[in-house]
Formats: sequence, structure tokens, C-alpha cells
Amino acid sequence: MNKILIGVLGIFIVLLNLGFAGAATLNVGTGQTYTTIQSAIDAANTGDIISVGEGTYTENLVIKKNGISVIGKNKEKTIIDAKKTGSAIRIEANNVVISGFTIQNNGGSGKDDAGISLYKANNNMIANSIIVNNNVGISLYTSSNNNIISGNYIKSSGRYGIFIYTSNDNKIYNNNIESNQIGIYADSTSTNHIYSNNFIDNKDQAYDNSGKNSWDEEKSGNYWSSSKGSGAFVILGGANAKDNYPLSGTVSIKDVSVPTQSSSAEQKSQVAKAEGTTGKSSPGFAVSLAVVAIIVVAALKNRKRK
Repeated sequence: MNKILIGVLGIFIVLLNLGFAGAATLNVGTGQTYTTIQSAIDAANTGDIISVGEGTYTENLVIKKNGISVIGKNKEKTIIDAKKTGSAIRIEANNVVISGFTIQNNGGSGKDDAGISLYKANNNMIANSIIVNNNVGISLYTSSNNNIISGNYIKSSGRYGIFIYTSNDNKIYNNNIESNQIGIYADSTSTNHIYSNNFIDNKDQAYDNSGKNSWDEEKSGNYWSSSKGSGAFVILGGANAKDNYPLSGTVSIKDVSVPTQSSSAEQKSQVAKAEGTTGKSSPGFAVSLAVVAIIVVAALKNRKRK
């Protein structure tokens, strides 16, 4: 066979493999490829979606890979139980999505231990989950910036519903923060945006020692069950820590659209679409095949001339 054709064939094989090297869905649960969530996380590549079936998973997950999505099938019936040991989920990565779980029973003595703990983790999303009976519900710890927390029920935490430590520019909205020792504790942090949440029956609703975080957004703040009037609601801690526009009624908490990493180019945002993906994607394959065809024709014409 002509050396040119051999080379073209090699290019074709490479392009064929690349065409099917896109994101995948890794299924977890009874009868699935993966029986633990951590094993799927360990096998995942950037852009992959881990789809977790209903059941209780006694695990302490650690995520150190950027750009993966871990999506539960049913937040009431897909449970991650830390069994009072460390964090249920610890994220040390960027662009991770967690959605659709009950997260419960974290333990440990570390300052950053929580139901979901983010450590030096940026641009992540924690959404549409029930985070209950933890020492700390969610921890944004040490340079965990530009994260989104939305659509969650965070309740019955022994210390803090949400703990923010030296982490900035996070958005916390559309959450029900209820019956925690302290609803949100912001320590040495600034420029976080906290609005459109319900703070209900926390022993202390919120604490902010810098007074440099925003507790209202565009004239819309939070609902405080302990508010006694229509004026600004004063946050414990810094002199300027207050919600200038407290809401008179509770916010209706809704599930939010979740951008899955495999479809970031088109920003497909529905979890249902993510769960329906079953294999590798090949968006550029048709173009690659056309290019190879042109090369083959040119090589054959050149061979005839000789």
C-alpha cells in the first residue's frame, strides 16, 4: 500500500478515536457499572457526569478532579451518609456540580469538615439537595471563591448551616436555612452575595464579623423568622452587617437549572438531560471524516499521475 495511504489511514484512526473521546455518563447503583460513588469519581474524566441511583451510600467522598458533575436521581431517596466521620463530600477542585442528594451525618473535628466541604475550590455549584443533621451543613473554606449555593434545604446543623471562611464572591440564594445553631457564619470574608433565602428558627440567624458581605440584592433581601419590623435586619458581628431589605414573607424554594460539564459549550442545564446521556459524544466526527475523505481523494489522484 502507498505510504501516503498508510499515513492517511493512521490519521483516520486517530480522528475516529478522538471523535468518540468526549464526555461520558458513569452510572452508580445496584446492577450498574459502579456500586460506590467514589469508584465512579476515581474513574471519571473532566466533563463526565456521575449519575447516582436511589439508595443510601455510606461514603466520605473526595473530589479532586475538575469539571465533573455528580447528580442524584431523587434528592429524597438518594442519600449520602457520612456516619459521623469527616465530610460526606469534600471538594478540592473547580467547576464541580453536586445536585439531587440528601447529605447527612457528617462528623470530625476539622474546622472545614461539613456535609459538603469546599477547600480551595472555585466555580462549583451545590444545588437542589437536602443537607440535614450535620455538624456543619456546607463549608466554604480558605479561598473557595465564586461558588453557587442554591435550591437547598439546610437544616438541623449542630453548629452552622453554612460556614464561610476567608472565601469571597460566592452567591448564596434560594435556600431554606432552618433550625441550625447559627444559620450562616461568615468569618474574615467579604463580597459574598446572600439573598432570597429563608432564615427560619435558627438559634442565631446569621453572623458576619467583617460587615463586608451583601445580605440583600437589588432591594431584595432575605426572610428572617425573627424579624420584628419592616426596617433593616441587623446581622450579628460587624457594624455594617445588615439586610437592608428584609422580606415580609417566605421565599418559595425551587430546584434550579444545573449546567452539566459535558454540555458546557451549549450550556444544557437540565439534570434530566444529563441523566439521559449514555455514551461518548462525537460532535466533530462528521467534519473529521470529511477532511479525511478529501485527503484520500487527493492522494489517489497523485498516485495515478505517477
